[in-house]
Amino acid sequence: MLKVFPLFSGSKGNCTLIVSPEANLLLDAGFSYREVLKALSERNLKPEDIDAIVITHEHRDHIGTLLVWGRHIQTPVYAPSEIVDNVQLRTGMSEVHGTDGSFDIKDIHIERYRCSHDSICCFGYKFVCGNSRFACVTDTGIPTNEMTEFLSDCKAVMLESNHDEDMLKRGEYTFVLKQRILSPYGHLSNAQAAQVLKQLVGTRVRTVILSHLSENNNTKELAFNCAVNACLECGAVEGRDIDIYVADQYHNEVCICLD
Repeated sequence: MLKVFPLFSGSKGNCTLIVSPEANLLLDAGFSYREVLKALSERNLKPEDIDAIVITHEHRDHIGTLLVWGRHIQTPVYAPSEIVDNVQLRTGMSEVHGTDGSFDIKDIHIERYRCSHDSICCFGYKFVCGNSRFACVTDTGIPTNEMTEFLSDCKAVMLESNHDEDMLKRGEYTFVLKQRILSPYGHLSNAQAAQVLKQLVGTRVRTVILSHLSENNNTKELAFNCAVNACLECGAVEGRDIDIYVADQYHNEVCICLD
């Protein structure tokens, strides 16, 4: 069994707690150290209870917590081999394990999907424990058939729905930043996330966590409605055939239990 707690999700920082019978993992650690500890405490966990931290890529909103975390406890960190030196240099964490493919942490088997993002490298991950499967793909600029295949055998997925294109284009970001976000190396829009969801209808996926929303170029309502309408177009009703949750930057109470 896996339990998934999206603790923090957005442009200011990302952190997800994944719990199995034998392991407590963090997927990314990019929010305030104090807030991460508070969120763990609310779930009856201390930093010492975390067996490992798995990193998607080296951007600050995914590793920012580690600089302070490492001053208090040296939790094993697992990161793509290409960014091990970068993560060690920027965080002071000494035990950073490079990964070049699938790997295991206690009773959890972890598989990777290479994302298209303007980082040294970036990966989405699938966490498998027995018959429980959960996958997270964020920070990627293009939806692909490979992404759909990666997600389709999971009961729950965490999928990026970063921005509403119209809000982004009308917003105050510089032209260069807008182009970066909209590029194949940026972030998935609501419409692109909806495109992926249409392909996932009819697969094993029953729960979708929309994540990494921009505070400036999106709203929870826009992301949710876009996803719900996409599912309806394929005959799937939210709350009956599929559950859709929009992760918040600051506070999330949802727990996804996968048996």
